[in-house]
Amino acid sequence: MNEIAPHISKDVFVEILQDKDIIHSDDLLIFQTIYSLDKQEASATELARIIGWTDKNGVVGRVVGLGKRILKKYDIRQREREDGTKVLWDFFFTGYDKGNYFIYKLKPELRDALEECGLTENIKPINNQNTFLFAWNPDNWVWKDLEQNIEELNNTGKLTLKWSCISHTKVRPGDRAFLVRLGIAPKGIIGSGTVISEPFLSPHWGEKNKDVPRVLIEFDILLDANNESVLPLDYIKNKIPSQNWTPQSSGISIKNEVIDALEKEWFDFLSTNNTRLNPFSDTIDNSKKFIEGSATQVTQTRYERNIYARNECLKHYGYTCSVCGFNFEKFYGNLGYKFIHVHHLTEIANIRKAYEVNPIEDLRPVCPNCHAMLHKQNPALTIEELKELIT
Repeated sequence: MNEIAPHISKDVFVEILQDKDIIHSDDLLIFQTIYSLDKQEASATELARIIGWTDKNGVVGRVVGLGKRILKKYDIRQREREDGTKVLWDFFFTGYDKGNYFIYKLKPELRDALEECGLTENIKPINNQNTFLFAWNPDNWVWKDLEQNIEELNNTGKLTLKWSCISHTKVRPGDRAFLVRLGIAPKGIIGSGTVISEPFLSPHWGEKNKDVPRVLIEFDILLDANNESVLPLDYIKNKIPSQNWTPQSSGISIKNEVIDALEKEWFDFLSTNNTRLNPFSDTIDNSKKFIEGSATQVTQTRYERNIYARNECLKHYGYTCSVCGFNFEKFYGNLGYKFIHVHHLTEIANIRKAYEVNPIEDLRPVCPNCHAMLHKQNPALTIEELKELIT
């Protein structure tokens, strides 16, 4: 294949977007939809689903058609496959494989042209990460090593488990996962994490010679309902009644319109009620043994990585490092779009009491280098102290 990627400048894209003989309304709809997504990337299947078209062919066909119309008017060298056909989608996107899908990522020149032409002013952000509700019923399966799993998570900050998923045709690596305890009281949400594998078949927990689809979930939170509070099922059903919180099968989709509310309720619950995330509150069981420093470090990391807290912080402060002023998108272009770490200003170890985190007051965006330097010593440097060091 000819690997020379085509380049269209922002100014040429502006001409194209204003040329009604080249650009059609459906073409703009594809670009505006992918522009609205959190990372400005999606598969053709996702784009079709969001727009409301039957399948991905509606997206692929329109992208190819637009590419052909551009070639009739502009002399732009285009990549070719081994059979001599032209690769037309990379006028507009870079791309990569993700599991069984090919992901289109909007080129920065096209994004800038859309903004300059006023075609993005009324676009509301869309999150194309799906969220799934996984279920555990102690009546059906005894989780014998739950305490050991929780200890592993609290000591290392990481726990990976496989879980059955009825929505195996939809779930993908990177999707959000919540775990609800059903059957025996206390019932409620006991965990959250991220799907990190494609679905695979695995033996059924209770039936011989039967396989079920499962995924690997990397948990960031896991609670023991018998020893600590959980987010009550009755409470969440009352706050978000439009979602099914008692599924017959594990791994159902959570509706897009309730995801933000769920993340906020989960964050508020964890930051105010859960002793595992407030290790120095008066009610903590001090007999618990942790690797030195890890309880504080894991707690702090969870606040920094929490989806709700991170989003609220970055909505307020943006994606420029609060220490050195580095912006990944300005330096790396589209590759660095919306990339940044989030830093917790107050070390949990210094609070020594139950503590409610405020994402805007307590978190700041920092680049990975500055984030590492802030934590290079104990206690951590403040942002102001690190600023003084580098100036």
